[in-house]
Amino acid sequence: MQFYVLGFFGIDCGADPGLNYTDLGFGINYVSDANFINTGLIGNISSEALIGTKNQRQLRWLRSFPDGKRNCYKINVTGGSKYFIRTVFLYGNYDGRNMLPQFDLLLGPNHWVTVTIFNASKDQFKEIIHVPSMDYVQICQVDTGNGTPFISVIELRTLKNDTYVTQFGSLEFYLRCDLGSNTSYSYPDDVYDRYWYDRSFWNACNFGENWKPLNASIPDDSLNENDYKPGATIMSTAVTPANDSAPLVIRWEPQHETDQFYVHMYFTEIQVLTTNQTRQFNIMINAESWFPNCSPVYHDWLTISSTSAISGKELKFSLERTENSTLPPIISGIEIYNITK
Repeated sequence: MQFYVLGFFGIDCGADPGLNYTDLGFGINYVSDANFINTGLIGNISSEALIGTKNQRQLRWLRSFPDGKRNCYKINVTGGSKYFIRTVFLYGNYDGRNMLPQFDLLLGPNHWVTVTIFNASKDQFKEIIHVPSMDYVQICQVDTGNGTPFISVIELRTLKNDTYVTQFGSLEFYLRCDLGSNTSYSYPDDVYDRYWYDRSFWNACNFGENWKPLNASIPDDSLNENDYKPGATIMSTAVTPANDSAPLVIRWEPQHETDQFYVHMYFTEIQVLTTNQTRQFNIMINAESWFPNCSPVYHDWLTISSTSAISGKELKFSLERTENSTLPPIISGIEIYNITK
């Protein structure tokens, strides 16, 4: 398998054999899936569903699997390297039955996620960060008796091995949010094409409360970036407590108390502070110290990541202003991943 711009590689499921094209909007080269699987049927989505895709070429068709319990793609990779893998699903009433399916997705022999299609005309995605031990990965659709499995797109991106480090397992996407923005972003604002939800989605999930947004104009070349590369657009906004003396609280209740999470928080100082201003805060997790004396530097990215998995009935991060700080805490973005074995 060949990798292209920034290590991005896309498989257009159901496309004609030999097809090869570049989607400039996403910076990805796509090829047909014909060389990666020899089962399944090709289907075309309805014209009504295509309108909602902004005419993305890779979503015009799909491959479905009406036969067999398990059907797998085999994709050559570099064993031991870290990959960001995204699968995309757009039902689009391709079969004329208007029956929304549910099926399992496996990464090799291990269960990755259950795919539940909620809207025939809206694409859905599943993401995972994975380090394959072999020189290939298998992505499998499993029929669970709740409708025919299908898939529209598979995308792979290479990541640096010293990012998104875990003690074990792979990282299944849980949530990613540009906390201060009213707009969602992906490529080219994020060079890895991670999809960043906006603040309204975060608020709808009730993960935070009583915040006010901050924003500034940060040129791409003015930031001292790190390997996580969230991008100047994402880092140009932030949130702070509506009450300057109150903590900034991020919390959620996992579906299962035993679920294990890794969290990555992104900070930069977006305001020019005067000589008598200081911004410093402690980050607490469930009332225990997680990262003390955090003081973001102007236009310098700071990524604070979990060093081990966290779990509990409720997970509550509290960014608490220190006694010698004249300004409240801020945060620009957050990524949350669930461990899957």
